Amino acid sequence: MRRKTKKELRLTAQHAAYALQMLIQDGKVAAADVQRALRRRETMIRDLRERLAALEASAAPVARRLVADGRRQMRAAAPRARKAITRAQRIARQAQGRYLAAVRRLSKDARLKVREIRQKSGVEAAIRAAKKMA
Repeated sequence: MRRKTKKELRLTAQHAAYALQMLIQDGKVAAADVQRALRRRETMIRDLRERLAALEASAAPVARRLVADGRRQMRAAAPRARKAITRAQRIARQAQGRYLAAVRRLSKDARLKVREIRQKSGVEAAIRAAKKMA
């Protein structure tokens, strides 16, 4: 049965440099080829850094906007505690609801009369009058 072979070499930088020196000495690789490859590598790295800087510069406003929108949404989504209403507020709101329910079925003329009663005598009197008119 055939043994599996490793496809990749695991070399340290020292071993790679030593192997390259050996290949150059044996004439398998020219020193000019190695220098050309290293220069090409440097220009490729410089080009990649320039492209990355340009990409960062063009994406910065969008990224800032996304971060700000995210913060805004988090603030908007944060649950806020409701303040408890006072007893007087609850009674006033219930009376307003009863008044609107009583006035809903009335004609426009009758609503005007009930509104005048409310201004003169209060909500309870207006509700009683609206129920009589209905």
